Amino acid sequence: MSLPSLPKVHHPLLPLELVDKCVGSQIWIIMNNHKEFVGKLIGFDDYVNMVLEDVRE
Repeated sequence: MSLPSLPKVHHPLLPLELVDKCVGSQIWIIMNNHKEFVGKLIGFDDYVNMVLEDVRE
């Protein structure tokens, strides 16, 4: 007799975890002043300052 399987619980990602998963990917950034940037995310810091390459505004 097997035990019933428990439902899988999905834990939401913390904001910095989500950004970390995007390193190496192309991202689209919309600033508060309505400027938009698209580029490859190279890295970021704890304040979410980002380093991008091949950026288009």
